[in-house]
Amino acid sequence: MAKMYKLTSRNAEQNGSLYVSSNPDQAGSVVRNEESEFAYSEIFMDNQKNYWFSKKAEGNSTDYKLFIFDHKNGCLKSQMVKGQPNFYEFESSVVVACEGDGSKGSVLIFTKNGPELLKEWNVNGYLWEVEMNKDVLYISSYIVEEDQAVLYIIRNDKKKRVNLGNNMAPTDILCINNHVYVSGAPVLYGDPKKIMVLNEKDKVVKEHKLSISPRALYYVDGHILVYELDLSTGKSERIVYVNVETGEQKEHDIPHSKIVECTNDSLSLLEQNSRTLYTWDHCNRKIINSQKVTEQYKVI
Repeated sequence: MAKMYKLTSRNAEQNGSLYVSSNPDQAGSVVRNEESEFAYSEIFMDNQKNYWFSKKAEGNSTDYKLFIFDHKNGCLKSQMVKGQPNFYEFESSVVVACEGDGSKGSVLIFTKNGPELLKEWNVNGYLWEVEMNKDVLYISSYIVEEDQAVLYIIRNDKKKRVNLGNNMAPTDILCINNHVYVSGAPVLYGDPKKIMVLNEKDKVVKEHKLSISPRALYYVDGHILVYELDLSTGKSERIVYVNVETGEQKEHDIPHSKIVECTNDSLSLLEQNSRTLYTWDHCNRKIINSQKVTEQYKVI
């Protein structure tokens, strides 16, 4: 799954970063042990100023210790979880998705006022992505034993499973109005490469076949911007704009890079080896600026 701490919505209008670790004065640096290995994960802060981070248990266990600093009450809370935790903030909650052992993971929903654990859900397979829209939680996973991409939907305190297809990982989730868009990328190579569209009844009503292997989806002015990540080669050198209404697609080449930020106007791309930051203009569909950077940018 995507290891990111991200905004409630993937709409490009919301472009503020929630990574506290990008501000050393406020968050401090990652804690390391004497061997200079990571002792703790990066520290993230929600909009109630609670801090979230984790530490792997000693030995070969898949256990992690989840830490939450309660800003309001000034106390540190912790609990053990299975598999590496990944943090997602939404309007009223923080969701912690734990990868488990690969055959089964868990998703914990916390209030931000407290914070307190509201509910824990178990899901099968490798967790890929988490999204929330109108109090409905969407979780995508790939179940190896079944060769099945799955979308779990948690609504009104009930969990529903929707099978999406074989030989693909459900790599991202994007909610637009009453529809849910899920990207599918081939597990190894070839096909399928597509976006599946689910309606309000959780039925796949449309599919858009893609020329690239999709990793991330963004909504930009009536289009879905699809960012490439070829799982077999690790390449990220193309993007595709898909018209939400007509399905018309336009593919464009980009430098081998990772996304730093997506707004309604532009896309910021970081080429990590050369430390070059590119600005891609959505309107003209081309790079309009590039510059060398020394600051540590956080990719999304």
